Amino acid sequence: MTVAKSFQLAVKFMGRDRCWCLKQFNHAAFNGFTSSHGTRPIYRGRDARPLLMGLAGMYPDDERAVIVRRACCESLYCLNPSHYYWGTKADVALENTRRRSAGLDTTLITQLRQEWDDGAKVTALSKKYQIPYHTARRICNRETYEEVAETENRDNLAEIWTHVDQSIQQLIADHPQAARQFEISYHVSNELQCPWHRKGSTKHKGNFGLMGECLDCMEELQKNRCTVDVTNFDFKWYWQVRRFWEQVDIRGEDECWTWLGATRKNNTESIAYFPSPFHSGKTQSASRVAFWLSRGYTGKYRIFSKKECSAFCCNPKHLTIRELKNFPEPSGIETIKLTHDNIFEHTRKAYTEEESGITE
Repeated sequence: MTVAKSFQLAVKFMGRDRCWCLKQFNHAAFNGFTSSHGTRPIYRGRDARPLLMGLAGMYPDDERAVIVRRACCESLYCLNPSHYYWGTKADVALENTRRRSAGLDTTLITQLRQEWDDGAKVTALSKKYQIPYHTARRICNRETYEEVAETENRDNLAEIWTHVDQSIQQLIADHPQAARQFEISYHVSNELQCPWHRKGSTKHKGNFGLMGECLDCMEELQKNRCTVDVTNFDFKWYWQVRRFWEQVDIRGEDECWTWLGATRKNNTESIAYFPSPFHSGKTQSASRVAFWLSRGYTGKYRIFSKKECSAFCCNPKHLTIRELKNFPEPSGIETIKLTHDNIFEHTRKAYTEEESGITE
């Protein structure tokens, strides 16, 4: 059901002709798909391509059991089912050649062989059709693509999309409760807010990547945002944010900030209460929460301190994400502020705005 409904969203947002690159099309609806493999999209630990093609009514057989990616597709992590088909190794070779030589298809292959049989030279055919000489020679000598020229046309995209639509509608009809649950999850995912969201703002809301990271926060992270300031957050987060930093031994900017709160497993892991919509538990490591509240909400990305740091260091300058390339290190901590100037006045103002309907 997740795959079927995500297809509907991809058609809506991307269109049927475009490449649905998993690395470029970040959307909460594609939960379960990853690009962790080097050459193909993965869904829950398995190759996602047979699932995509199965929903489109394309299945392997004894003669065509190889997954072929069409030359029109540029991404190794494309989720568009019409960009794949079941074929042979010769089909794979043909598609790879077509990426290098635009216009090469089964019709041209047949034409090349016919003209060569009529006496044309390979060199002349190569120049005439702008195909590399060695490719033209192998085609004319029937050293490659022998089966391809005789196979049926696999470009009936209308039939593919008709089958996709029918499959989706049938799945929804057969599993109404699962479809309803997906709609609820999708709606919640688009309404989710990261801790940096402020009332009246459209940022930091419903804009999350595949790892649950807030994409607005990731932009700020690239700008070297690094601050320990409770006033950056909406008032509903005030006591929770302040309580966390009260359990951190905040020292000099270049010193380690030791976690003074709870630990577990014989003091080998720190525990900080901070619920996250992308985690099953309500507690996180202290370093992860420190990163979220100083630099940005990064979801499921793991946070590491420097090798020379003391245990459970929470200094934002010492924390990093090893999974991200060219990770920017902050030049310094801009602000350290753990309370509002007048918390009673701030509280009274927040409640007044809620009662008057100014807030969302």
